[in-house]
Amino acid sequence: MSKIIFLLFFPLFLFSKVQILTYFPLETHIVKKIAQKEAVSREITNRYLAEFRKIPFSEISRLSNSKIYFHFGLDVEKQYENILKEKNPNLIIVDMSKDVDKINNNLYIWMDPFSMRIVAKNIYEAFIEIDKDNKDFYKENYEKFLDEIDDTFLKIKQKMAGSDVTTIYSFDDYWDYFSNRFRVNIIKKEKKYLNITDVSTTLEFTQNKNIKKLLFYRGMDYNIALSLSNNLNVKIIEDDIFADKWQFNLLNLSQNLFK
Repeated sequence: MSKIIFLLFFPLFLFSKVQILTYFPLETHIVKKIAQKEAVSREITNRYLAEFRKIPFSEISRLSNSKIYFHFGLDVEKQYENILKEKNPNLIIVDMSKDVDKINNNLYIWMDPFSMRIVAKNIYEAFIEIDKDNKDFYKENYEKFLDEIDDTFLKIKQKMAGSDVTTIYSFDDYWDYFSNRFRVNIIKKEKKYLNITDVSTTLEFTQNKNIKKLLFYRGMDYNIALSLSNNLNVKIIEDDIFADKWQFNLLNLSQNLFK
């Protein structure tokens, strides 16, 4: 009997929650910091993909039934936004990067704790607008998240305190906000093998700048990173900025960079 009652009321339970949509799990993790039990989440993809991929019409219909689509304004996310809005004009769109000072139109803003405070504010304001009855609940979660963000910033500063790392190599612009906030100089390298004539001058530059780390996105060609590491005697640091848990990701990155 209890099982029958559960089956009858479960759809009503889901309907009472705010149906949110994100592009990938990291965004869900961040939004749920404030929404928690008051939201039911869906994701377009279970891992970050930079390129747009067509999804079945039936899936578009399912996803577009959400109340709010939260995203960071990445190009691929806007492509899905257009399709979803065409299916459901009432879908609320929240660009979590709104009001963040962008670096050269770079949108990987979650790598900077100060920018994340603005992201948290954008999420909080979206929920209290559509779910006023739970304003106090969202406010409490919002303030807790701000404390977590501040704590993350301070822990990274502490990890930097005894480190002599001030300059690193990188293959991408994923870490621009991190380097800007924590004053770490990033020198961008092309994703290519060093030829024999480049090795000597690049090695001298590396030693003069005291560069000891090479930062690259997990999933790219590891052999190129390994070649550069071997030729220049720098340590490879793999990082996935799109991994699911925001605070853990940043603290793990700082641990690897500054130890």
